[in-house]
Amino acid sequence: MRLLLILLLPLYSFSQNRATVSGYLKDAANGEALIGATIYVKSLSTGATTNVYGFYSLTLEPGNYEVSFSYIGYGTQQKL
Repeated sequence: MRLLLILLLPLYSFSQNRATVSGYLKDAANGEALIGATIYVKSLSTGATTNVYGFYSLTLEPGNYEVSFSYIGYGTQQKL
């Protein structure tokens, strides 16, 4: 099982009580960007996919959420 390297960049740009969380998903072994990986917040039924650089961005209401990161051939990881 391969692992995802999750680089979370908690960039908070507050506007109208919302925050943006963004980062890069990369292969932990070789640093290769994971194109089309899925980021999902189940409690809000929302998510995003990574672009060609492995970058994603989600704008959420402030709070604590469990976020799932998944990619074909890799194990799903959950972060709070």
